[in-house]
Amino acid sequence: MLRVMDAALVDAELGRLAASAPFRRAHRHLRFLRHLLALARAGDSAGLREMALGVAVFHRRADQFDPRSDSIVRVEARRLRQKLADYYAGEGREAAIEFALPIGSYQIEVRPRLRPVPEAVHLGRAALALGTLPASQRAVSLAEQALGEAPDLGLAWLLKSAALVSAVGLTTLPAPGAMPAAREAARRALADPRLPDVERAEAHSLLALVAFSHDRTWPQALQEVRRAQLLAPSAPLHAREGWMLMYARRFDAARRAYAAARARDPLSLTYRVHESLIALYERNYAQAAAGFEDVLSVAPGHVVAQSLSAALHLYEGRHAAGERAYRQLQASLPSLSIGLCGLAQALALQGDAAAAEATFGELTQRFEAGAAPPYQLAMVRARLQDAPGALHWLDRAAALHDFNLVCAAVDPAFDSLRPLPAFGERLVHWGLAADRDGTPIIPA
Repeated sequence: MLRVMDAALVDAELGRLAASAPFRRAHRHLRFLRHLLALARAGDSAGLREMALGVAVFHRRADQFDPRSDSIVRVEARRLRQKLADYYAGEGREAAIEFALPIGSYQIEVRPRLRPVPEAVHLGRAALALGTLPASQRAVSLAEQALGEAPDLGLAWLLKSAALVSAVGLTTLPAPGAMPAAREAARRALADPRLPDVERAEAHSLLALVAFSHDRTWPQALQEVRRAQLLAPSAPLHAREGWMLMYARRFDAARRAYAAARARDPLSLTYRVHESLIALYERNYAQAAAGFEDVLSVAPGHVVAQSLSAALHLYEGRHAAGERAYRQLQASLPSLSIGLCGLAQALALQGDAAAAEATFGELTQRFEAGAAPPYQLAMVRARLQDAPGALHWLDRAAALHDFNLVCAAVDPAFDSLRPLPAFGERLVHWGLAADRDGTPIIPA
């Protein structure tokens, strides 16, 4: 059968080919080509027999046509093949797809046309792999450079989308317009029919991330992830599905998704941490602690496991132990704001409001410098029993599209706010909880 491809794209290419010099007056060859395309679309292999083609295309009589003595189909196939070669060597050299008739076959093929990839794309991908903010920002500029050379190149648009998402994640505060620009770049990448399926899957995955963390339209996000899985199943795609389901309180489905991810990548410590995070959000703290300890036993410096293990001390009432853990985290990773955030919470829970407020002041300075997310400031205000302050900073998190806001519906740090109607109304408004009519954010 014909390779799955946008029918409108195939029809548009056929129209351009029909208007070209090699085919403008070649009505017989156009009829032949259109018939072969129709057979391919229908998956009709019987219609490709020389006898059937002679009757259907070249008007030979079925009761008289003998392909052994009448070579009309073979001759015209050879001429069609040559005309296609002439077209793609000239007027069609910039075509996005090409029609090909392999020698010895009447099975027409529709192929994406390969084209040189600008060196800027390769350099941008290498930069992105470094995982640092300067490298991600450099990848954005390299993507723009590549698009200057090849404005419709899907790989360049994909690089731009991935680099923008990476830069936003690494700066903790989204740059205005960056995530919508990443969404548009991913869509432009998918518009390139030559984009391989693995890269198409990545584009759908990026669209899922934007829909989930920025737009908070979770059914759309889940749909994009599953489109990606159909194209190129992978552990990260299953994990991304699990991540979204977890924050939608679909805990059993999230476990199944992470189990699928771990089946493909059993060595991933990140997936183990996330599975333990599910237990944490279910308030099964003993199971969560065991999972974090397993990870820390082989990777003591695993930052996410460290911070979540420290948070468990606070959730289980071991506030002094939590303070020690967060002070250690702050000393070892002073550039991260999570240490200050946890320390302020621990001090507040121990009743040292003055010290907690002083630490909150340091955290506020980091926010103003673009180095701390507003969600963390909301956590501290909640621990200080300042509900209006916590809601204020959560509103800031929503306005700034803070990635962390998706945690609010399940995060134990906000359990003191849950009885408040204002908090519940915000969760619904932000797309983090069921509507008033009971419609869940991600239907089962």
